[in-house]
Amino acid sequence: MKRGVRRSTLGNHGLLPGLVLTSAALVQLLFTPLQIQAQTVPVNAKPMRIGAALSPDTVQVGDPFIMTITVEVPSGARVTWPAAADSTAVSMRSDVRVSSSENGALRRETAEYDLTVWHVGAVKIAIPDIKVTINNQETVVPLEAPTLFVKTVLPPDTTLQVPKPAKDLLPRIVPWWEVWWPAFLILALLLLLWLLLHSRRKKRLTSSLDPFARAEHDFQRLDRLALNEAGEQGRFVALAIEVLRTYLSIRVPSATLALTSEELLTTVADDSRVPTQQLLPLLVDGDAIKFGRVPVTGAHARELALEARAIVSAVEQAEQARRAAEKAQERQQKRTDRKRDAEARSIAEEKARVESRRGKSEAA
Repeated sequence: MKRGVRRSTLGNHGLLPGLVLTSAALVQLLFTPLQIQAQTVPVNAKPMRIGAALSPDTVQVGDPFIMTITVEVPSGARVTWPAAADSTAVSMRSDVRVSSSENGALRRETAEYDLTVWHVGAVKIAIPDIKVTINNQETVVPLEAPTLFVKTVLPPDTTLQVPKPAKDLLPRIVPWWEVWWPAFLILALLLLLWLLLHSRRKKRLTSSLDPFARAEHDFQRLDRLALNEAGEQGRFVALAIEVLRTYLSIRVPSATLALTSEELLTTVADDSRVPTQQLLPLLVDGDAIKFGRVPVTGAHARELALEARAIVSAVEQAEQARRAAEKAQERQQKRTDRKRDAEARSIAEEKARVESRRGKSEAA
């Protein structure tokens, strides 16, 4: 026989053993290019024959094949062909095709199943039972499932097959910020470093200034901010008083910024350099504006800022006068000390001369 067709095997079962096919049926079965497994099934003492064949009987994974099932029943019988249930091993590619032919008192029906196999090795092609109805009596006709041999598509030695690397479905478009973000990061770090160095240098220069020069610098910076013109009079007054208190904390170490206005006045009351008569109303108005949210006009805010600046100037003048007096006193003290030293030296020299003359007269 040709490849893909198995020799059919017929068997007799049931009530009529030894049943012989008619000559026409025998010739048709012999020349059918299908593998047929036939068996005789008695239904109400009327024999039936059923067989199945595969074409081809050896395939590869995913290849289609045809399973043909033939059944011979009495002419009045009705055959119900089931559909093959899809599974992981076998799946149907199209509906069942049924054809029939009459041969006297018998009718031969043939059903073709167009299938696809997905497993490797010997696969049993099983379908649900075929039902035959005769005289309103339904009988299940069992069918022995034929075996299909499925070859593998792999080469004999799979280790020789080196798979290619997977490719992207679509080329990836890299946004520009993913390419340039390292440069942006370096630029940001350099800018931050420059700001830190600039701030430190500015703070160093400010701290090295004289307290009065630093206060004047802060007052000029406050004027450049133009907070009073921008409608922030309260903030303008608070910053001016803060500059004043910072200056006082340097000139009077005990007048720290942590003191309240009342404590500050008590601390500087005995210091002749601080004009407390001017400082008292300024601190009172400043506390009312900062803590009491008392509204203040632009003109009044400017007057308070000028008053704070005037107090700083007054304290600085008193400080300079004190330092000048101290220097004058030091110079006077040095002159007095030098004069005393000169007098002491002259006395010592005169005493030495007297003693020298006395010694010479005694020797003579």
